Amino acid sequence: MDILKQLFRNFNSSPLRRKNDIEEILNNHTESLKNKGFEVVSVIPKEKSSLILYRHFYDDIPKEEERRIFLGIRVITRKGKKLGRDPMLNAFFNENFTSISLEDIEMEKELVNQGYGGILLSTLIDIAKKRNINRISGWISNVDGDHWDRLEHFYKNHNFEVIRYEDRENNRKIGDIVWNNAPMS
Repeated sequence: MDILKQLFRNFNSSPLRRKNDIEEILNNHTESLKNKGFEVVSVIPKEKSSLILYRHFYDDIPKEEERRIFLGIRVITRKGKKLGRDPMLNAFFNENFTSISLEDIEMEKELVNQGYGGILLSTLIDIAKKRNINRISGWISNVDGDHWDRLEHFYKNHNFEVIRYEDRENNRKIGDIVWNNAPMS
C-alpha cells in the first residue's frame, strides 16, 4: 500500500463540515472577546462571513456609569478571522449622560463600504435611544477631507445633519455632524 494513502486514509473518509468549522471559529472568538472584557452584543450572519459585534466595559465601573463607548466588529470568514484590525467606533457620554460625542469610526481601507461602519453607528444610536439620549454629535477632521462626499452620504443615511465649514483648508475641524432624536415641535 502507498505510504501516503495509508497516512491519509482516515482523513479522506471524514470530510470537513464547513458549517461546524465556522461555528467553532465563532465560538472561539466569542469566548476570547468575553475573556478580554468585551460584551458580545450580537452575531450577525452574512453571505460570505459572520460578524461578532462587541462592546468593551471596564470591570471596575458599573455599566450604567461607563462614560466610554467602545464598539467593534470581528469579521470571521470561512478561512477564519479577517486579517487586520477590527472596525471600531469610539465615543463617550458627556458629564451628565444627556448626550454622546462620537470621536471616530476606524477601519482598514479594504473593509470600507462593506456596511461595518453602518452597523457600528446604528448600534451607537440604539445605545442612545435605550438611555433616552436625544443627541449624538461629532466633527469631521481635515484628514477626512479627501472623502468628504462619502462621509456626508454615510452620516445623512443615518439621519445626521452634516454641516460643512467654508474655510476647510486651515482648520483641523472641517465639519460637524449632529443626530437629534428629540421630537420636532
